[in-house]
Amino acid sequence: MADHFSVLDYKAEDLVYTISKTTKIHDEQRTRGYVSKIGMLSGHYINLQTPNNLVVVGDIHGDLVTLEKIMERIDFEDFLKKESNILIFLGDYIDRGEYSIEVLLFLCKLKSFYPNNVFLLRGNHESYNRFPFSSYDFYSDLLNKVGNSVDTLYNCTILPFFESLFLFCEIGGFSVLTHGGLPVIENPRFFMNYKSHLSNSLENNTLLEEILWNDPRDLPDNNSWSFSNRGLGKYFGIEVTNMWLSNTSCKFLLRGHEPCMGYKLNHENKILTIFSSKAPYPKFESAYLKTSQKEIGEIIDNECSITQCVHIV
Repeated sequence: MADHFSVLDYKAEDLVYTISKTTKIHDEQRTRGYVSKIGMLSGHYINLQTPNNLVVVGDIHGDLVTLEKIMERIDFEDFLKKESNILIFLGDYIDRGEYSIEVLLFLCKLKSFYPNNVFLLRGNHESYNRFPFSSYDFYSDLLNKVGNSVDTLYNCTILPFFESLFLFCEIGGFSVLTHGGLPVIENPRFFMNYKSHLSNSLENNTLLEEILWNDPRDLPDNNSWSFSNRGLGKYFGIEVTNMWLSNTSCKFLLRGHEPCMGYKLNHENKILTIFSSKAPYPKFESAYLKTSQKEIGEIIDNECSITQCVHIV
């Protein structure tokens, strides 16, 4: 991997500069409202036309080794030379693994070098300030590595970066992408202006929580949702999935959030979970999705399965 993507030898000022630069890029893109010929955005909502090639990476959780393997396998520097090739990360970059800070630094460098075709979604682990949970260890990891400057770094650099991350992506006709899942919408009128609601999701705590924390489940008695054992978010049933896919004219939900054997399918194969962290989860596998415009068309037309585009690391 090229020296300018090295992340193992850094100083606190390197973190501040690189992460702050990425936050600024996000803010500038939001102000412009577009990122490339195939990418538009509004607030925290991204809308993409079908890319020439697409890679989707799930939860990383500080697993720098697996992340580097994925980047090598896709030959990321060559892949990202074309803005019509899109690389999307589904969130949960920190906690549990040994290299949370290094993962953040690498992803911010990646976004800085390729701002128009790398997209970073927000996970629930990047949202501790909004939805606290017991297993958060990122702050203590930061303290151990940067020492007394931790409060300034965390509050003035890290948290603004987390707040700048995108929340919901739509690839027209193919897929919606979130970290956690699909929000439970009781009022169908929501979908008359759903893009506006999603772009302003930071202002709607319920919507934000469910995007970050929801999980798909097969629910009894045709229930559309039930309370989650996580203590945050909900379990949502196939009725919710069908409602979202029908109103967005998409075929799939691509999401992370749950450890699995690299990937798993739910709700009549309409939901694909991608998980890309191995070291903190030795009982599970890690994977990523890589597909082309041609393959996306074949998947939409039911000529091939989306799982053929999943690669175990």
